[in-house]
Amino acid sequence: MAQYKLNDPDFLRDPTSVLAQMREEGPLVRTKLPIIGQCWATTTDAATREVLKDEALFARNPANAGGKDISRYYWFLPRFMRPLTRNILSLDGAEHKRIRAAVDHSFSRAAIDALRPEITQVADQYLDQLDPSKPVDITQDYARMLPLDVISALLGIKPELRQKLSRAIAPISKPTGIIALFTAMPGLYRTQKLLRAEIETIRHTQRNGLLSTLIHDASNDLSDDEILSLAFVLFIAGHETTLHLISDAVFAISDGAKFNEPTSLAIEEFMRFFSPVMMTKPLFVRETHERFGQTLQQGDKVIAQLIGANHDPDRFENAAEIQTDRRPNAHIGFGFGPHVCLGMHLARTEAQIALERLFNRFPDLERTPKNAPPVYSERYGFRGMKTLKVNLKP
Repeated sequence: MAQYKLNDPDFLRDPTSVLAQMREEGPLVRTKLPIIGQCWATTTDAATREVLKDEALFARNPANAGGKDISRYYWFLPRFMRPLTRNILSLDGAEHKRIRAAVDHSFSRAAIDALRPEITQVADQYLDQLDPSKPVDITQDYARMLPLDVISALLGIKPELRQKLSRAIAPISKPTGIIALFTAMPGLYRTQKLLRAEIETIRHTQRNGLLSTLIHDASNDLSDDEILSLAFVLFIAGHETTLHLISDAVFAISDGAKFNEPTSLAIEEFMRFFSPVMMTKPLFVRETHERFGQTLQQGDKVIAQLIGANHDPDRFENAAEIQTDRRPNAHIGFGFGPHVCLGMHLARTEAQIALERLFNRFPDLERTPKNAPPVYSERYGFRGMKTLKVNLKP
């Protein structure tokens, strides 16, 4: 069985040769990943779409594939994690639709467009705090902070709590294996404790924001644990994708990629090329069957490789190159099928505004040291900058 190390710095800098090697094995290859263990991984656009769309034979919850419920599947996790594992990302069918329906309206294109002035204000606020006289870390000082503030505002989390949550989740973005995962547990515990306390406060007060709507709207039937897990996922996932998309894009633009009108085209291409979320969480095979020339056994785990789909030369001409005017650009960087990213309109809007405001103010921004190679985080499943030092050069 091939051991593809998909968080290796060489792969993250240029995944072309490894992805080509995987495709040569077939549209579905056997591999092994930290925490997840042995699994299948899709390698092409067609295979990835097929797996993500086929709810009849692929489940998010192992209980629907002859196994334990997701809350007990990862038995080694502490008890406090169990409500968090049963979240919108790990549920199937009607259960998934019911929870998603409670928040869909808040992430619609119209709802996100209404947030543009507020997102712009947040971006300008953080740009005002950057010191042009010395190198700054765009990843930590700008790309991370902007989406954290925006998702906090959307949820209705009070400002004084945002810094505590930011510090609590910092270790969560680092796990690369089982040992590292356990080092993140204190941060996970603090995060869920802070969110639970905030939910309880909102329950006894009136406040703007999605959390207040979920708690006080009698038309939804979400339990306390479902509201907690939903808030947790939205808070974590609500900033992680955008953080990596922004920092990856800044690197690309500083490396010569064009960022001209319409900037929305460039955002789509950065999302395709970098695929900040490189793969989905594991899906579980519901029934033993033949697929792509392989026998998939009930309970087998399958990873849908979004980066493999987005670099498939059968889907994209010159797939290994950044072309910011690429059109059409039918990438699946935000996933595909029933679990397509809930916050994709928010991520696109945040990235567009963050980059436009940054480069309007600092058009001659350059990396420091000049032409320095990218420094990627080695967290499995993500392709984003660990740090990105730049000179702003106003």
